[in-house]
Amino acid sequence: MRANLSAFVTGLALVAAVSAARADDAEILQKPEPAGVLDIAKGFGSARIDRDNNGDPMISGRVEGVKYVIYFYGCEDHENCKSLQFSTGYTDPLTADQANAWNAKYRWVKAYSGDGSNFKMDVSFAGGITKANLEEQFSNWNAMATNIKNFLSGE
Repeated sequence: MRANLSAFVTGLALVAAVSAARADDAEILQKPEPAGVLDIAKGFGSARIDRDNNGDPMISGRVEGVKYVIYFYGCEDHENCKSLQFSTGYTDPLTADQANAWNAKYRWVKAYSGDGSNFKMDVSFAGGITKANLEEQFSNWNAMATNIKNFLSGE
């Protein structure tokens, strides 16, 4: 009986720990707050906040030696934005064949042929997302940075 009680108490402690961890992440983010996005970005490398040509927030950063920009989309008067787009580009444009080869191999970050930003990843806040989910998006981007460098160097 004592062993069963001990196992039961241990089980309750584990449930309480998991519930507490989930409660910390229970806040649903309905929109990307620039300061909060910047804080997460700084956890992955250098980052600073600025404004794009339309006056909307924009974050410029670097992960794994790859420069990137996060654009805020669907903004109302440069606030209350609805989505983000991670973007990085290179001076040498990608061909359609290169973009197709990348897109056939990788799921989250998409490549585009032509000039300008060649690699992009969208993050929608429609319906809300947790902070942990947003951090996971940064983790995905961070992991893909090395793949982008290797792909462009032909490795």
